[in-house]
Amino acid sequence: MQAPKLLIRKGMVPIQGRTRPVIQVLAVVGPEMEKMLQEHFREVNLFKRTAYANGFPASVPEASPSLQPHLSNLMRNDACPEVAVKNLLGGQTFQAQTIWEMKAFEYIAQRAFDSLLDIMMTIAELGRETVYQPRQSELLAFVADAAADAPAVPVAIEPGTESVADAA
Repeated sequence: MQAPKLLIRKGMVPIQGRTRPVIQVLAVVGPEMEKMLQEHFREVNLFKRTAYANGFPASVPEASPSLQPHLSNLMRNDACPEVAVKNLLGGQTFQAQTIWEMKAFEYIAQRAFDSLLDIMMTIAELGRETVYQPRQSELLAFVADAAADAPAVPVAIEPGTESVADAA
């Protein structure tokens, strides 16, 4: 199996009489995985700007301090592209207004590739049984909570005594 990678190409391209920064991204995965992604998951969104209107989750690698304001500007802009599986596998080009906007799209493409890897790991598990085991600390906390919430076990009824049902 081929190790997936995201190819990134940047350059300055003359567009309508003006030279602009342009970035191209292309995900390269193994042929079997690409076939599965193209057949069944082609339209899956990997990055949708409206999903990150309030910022990125804490687990996402943080953008550099110099990039953060430019990333925020791009995210608020309607010109911010969405990235789907088909875009990364077929290649996506973004014509930026500034070099910072190009760098912001690169960051977005990297996060989209992270999402693609997550989907690929799930595809690799199709048809297989997997086991989820929480971290030890979470498991111990669950057992302690369950023990605290469990009702008290009634004392065993001794043989020969009447039960409530028999008395009725």
